[in-house]
Amino acid sequence: MEDFGRQMREMGNVQAQKMRDKARSAAVKRKEEYLGARVPKELREKVIARAGDLGIPVSILIRNILEQAFSDEKSLQRPDTFQSGQRASAPVERVDDFSSVIGWDQIELNRDMSCSSCGSLIAASSVATLGLVGPGEDRVILCSRCKKSI
Repeated sequence: MEDFGRQMREMGNVQAQKMRDKARSAAVKRKEEYLGARVPKELREKVIARAGDLGIPVSILIRNILEQAFSDEKSLQRPDTFQSGQRASAPVERVDDFSSVIGWDQIELNRDMSCSSCGSLIAASSVATLGLVGPGEDRVILCSRCKKSI
């Protein structure tokens, strides 16, 4: 009788190990890729503080920022907008074809955005100019300097 109990425990342990291995394998397949970056201490502190203010983990904040940065097709077509070592606020290339804009409106940004003309970063809570466009057309956001020049 002891042998039967021992055999059953061993079979149970083997089955449990198989289930753990299967679950671990599925978790590894689901796991997202890791991307690391070196940043200045001041930037790191700002990122951590912003994540704390928003009540979200730092990794989620960084993922959201990266998704926003790469969701705009114009930024993908103009990879030279932010060159290495260049400040985000420095304009690089101007795009002044706003024929799709129906009208202009002043808005206060809820999040950081890039200027559609020069590519400079416009910080959240700043006033920017929104170009009202038709459905399906690319949005237009202008910094104050670019709005004055058109």
